[in-house]
Amino acid sequence: MMKRSNRTENILAIITLVTLVIAAVIGFNRSLSDITDHFQALLPGMDRYEKTGFETYAAFKQGSDQPAGYISVKKSDGFGGPLKVAVSVDPDGTVVNAVVVEHRETPSWFEKVMKSPLLRSMKGKSYKDPFEIDGDVDGITGATYTTRAVIQSIKEASRETALNELNLPKLDQKPAEFQLGYPELVLVLLLMTGVFGIKYTSGKTKKRLRWLLMLSGLVVIGFILNHPLTLVDINKFLMGYWPDLHYQLYWYLLIFGVLLIFLTTNNNIYCYTVCPFGAAQECMAAFGKAKNFHSKKYHDVFKWLRRGILWMAVLIALIFRNPGISSFEVYSTLFSLSGTNREVLFLSIVLLFSLVVKRPWCKYLCPVPAFEDYLRWIKSRVKRAYKKTVHKSGMKPV
Repeated sequence: MMKRSNRTENILAIITLVTLVIAAVIGFNRSLSDITDHFQALLPGMDRYEKTGFETYAAFKQGSDQPAGYISVKKSDGFGGPLKVAVSVDPDGTVVNAVVVEHRETPSWFEKVMKSPLLRSMKGKSYKDPFEIDGDVDGITGATYTTRAVIQSIKEASRETALNELNLPKLDQKPAEFQLGYPELVLVLLLMTGVFGIKYTSGKTKKRLRWLLMLSGLVVIGFILNHPLTLVDINKFLMGYWPDLHYQLYWYLLIFGVLLIFLTTNNNIYCYTVCPFGAAQECMAAFGKAKNFHSKKYHDVFKWLRRGILWMAVLIALIFRNPGISSFEVYSTLFSLSGTNREVLFLSIVLLFSLVVKRPWCKYLCPVPAFEDYLRWIKSRVKRAYKKTVHKSGMKPV
């Protein structure tokens, strides 16, 4: 019976891998946005547009041979992946208009940015301006990555046009610096303390340390930073949408920190001690005196349900090349204290259920443990292949 179960898991894991590779190929070959649809909005009243470079166009008025402006497209890393903005610039190097032509952001956060005055505030800015958040540009609370991507794209497009098309003076630009601050330091401290707590403490000390870490994660990673480990992060990792290390060092520490700890210790420290939504559920469980509900029959059903949901979510993300399109987690609704009626209802159900059953989201729906299962399968296959190779070669295992 055990061998049959293992064989089934191996077959399904291989099928999963093959279908995800096919989805990635399909998504990679999907056509990108056609920016010509936005020409009139970017530079209205023009007679014709001529391509002058890679995704750069000159716009001409009727009867004139001198460009009345230029349109250039640039992309920067948003929260969900590359975000592309088309920017129109006049002959003085001033931004006329800007339109986001392609993005992979979570719909609710992207809508928040689009409803803000951000794009309108870019009109009239000179390529000489610093384009700095909370400097000459106002930031948007809760959507820092998307805001930065939009601003950075407009900045690069306007400056490249000014330099290459308008022959305006080149600006001295400071090299990008690593943004290392308290978010990165707190994340590393929580993860390292979690590793220490699991290995070197026991009994009441271990329990108290775990509660301290969970509450810290709830407050800092959840409500202050609003950046727990999510399906969007997993999709970005799988799709190769790795952001600029200078601006999103936190993302690298989160993804590779959790992954490295798991591969070296075989423990999921993040979910057990640091996850802010796991902590929120445990707080509800403590208040309602919830119990650990365990039934092998239902456990197996929900285990495969969770794996199936993760497979479908990643499949959709790969096909549409959008890490956030299939996100179904309720984290952001809680930690941002905002969301649609449907999201608030879903969150309320999970939290109310947490009063009677410990960590229902983690046990039945969360994609992270399902991803962990797949990593364990890959790790076991690699280890088995390594042992076979060592055995055949006669070498001593390391």
